[in-house]
Amino acid sequence: MDSDLLLYNGTVLGETQTIANGYVLVRDGRICRIGSGVPEQEAAEKIDVKGLTISPGFIDMHTHGIGNVDFMESSIEDMEQALSEYARYGATRVVPTTISNTIDATISQMKQIRKLRENSPLGAMIPGTHMEGPWLSARCRGGHALEYLKSPTAEDVRRVIGEVGDIIITLTYAPEVQNAVWLTEQLCYHGIIPSLGHTEATFEQAEQAILAGARHVTHMYDTTLGYKENPEEALVMMPGMETAVLMDDHVSIELIGCPVHVPRPFFRFINKIKPRDKKVLVTDSLVGTGLPEQTRLTYKDGRRLYVEQGVLRMIDEDPAVNGNLTGSAVTINVALSRLKEYAELTIRDAVSWVSLNPATTLGISKQTGSIAIGKYADIVVMDESCNVKMTLLKGNRVFKAE
Repeated sequence: MDSDLLLYNGTVLGETQTIANGYVLVRDGRICRIGSGVPEQEAAEKIDVKGLTISPGFIDMHTHGIGNVDFMESSIEDMEQALSEYARYGATRVVPTTISNTIDATISQMKQIRKLRENSPLGAMIPGTHMEGPWLSARCRGGHALEYLKSPTAEDVRRVIGEVGDIIITLTYAPEVQNAVWLTEQLCYHGIIPSLGHTEATFEQAEQAILAGARHVTHMYDTTLGYKENPEEALVMMPGMETAVLMDDHVSIELIGCPVHVPRPFFRFINKIKPRDKKVLVTDSLVGTGLPEQTRLTYKDGRRLYVEQGVLRMIDEDPAVNGNLTGSAVTINVALSRLKEYAELTIRDAVSWVSLNPATTLGISKQTGSIAIGKYADIVVMDESCNVKMTLLKGNRVFKAE
């Protein structure tokens, strides 16, 4: 049985209210009491956080890697080390994300991630995986290699669901690809969250996917084209997928916490227009995150990229692809700090974008995502600039700043 742990003398960002001079008491890995002051009950370990913020742990539901680790091609040992690195920045849940490749390669790597989740002490950090592609729009592929893009076939979809459907929690596809509505239905039927992305879909195509069960948008405003000019009426705009997903309050939207991928006004716009629990912040981070400026990297499949001003860009002989954004090099705590500034939010409201909201989207909010009695003690202690000082995973300390 785990010993009791008390965090006290901090600002607690509870699920229902913010508590100044608050405390959180943990027993057997779960939150058992929240309040102000110091409780009379003794605890095996007491930690005075000295005025810092006690926040729910962060959930990054779209990340391809960090440092030298790429979830599409790294070993179990390397991926386990990556989880420790995520914890340094406050992440207590991470959804490893694959990039378009062959169906065989994708399934093989998903199986490796499943083994990591089942066998590692940090496996609890993985609620599932995110399969991004290969069923995407060629024009909106971004960093996804054109050679792998295709429409979903019954054989491929059944293979993916049959072999690794238990580990996949979200799947990104373009609603204009052939068989997209059927794909949406299959994903919903098997408990996988359909997410629209890398798309130039019409309003009608997006609306059909939403009717079939699509409930999320992958990195909105990056490789998601919205309004279009009517080819038959000059200067008359036609609604696109953006209109469909903004009109439907059932659909959550994720933004990358990076001003290159998402111009700053969009953060305030989405905050204003979407319901409280339908706004999610992600990193879309890649291998290279945290490495020096202009670092050049080469994937095993030959794709090349470089680090520039906090983002990753493609190196390609095709001038239409060379320099394209392929992901960010931001960590989740830095993304949170930017969100707070860009959307002009309180820290409490900003944190919901990286905790309770993604937990709600992923269907894990009964277990984690907020500081509430009965939930796992997935907790971050941080300063006002979102610098992480301590991370707890189910009450166990997985990071502590020196």
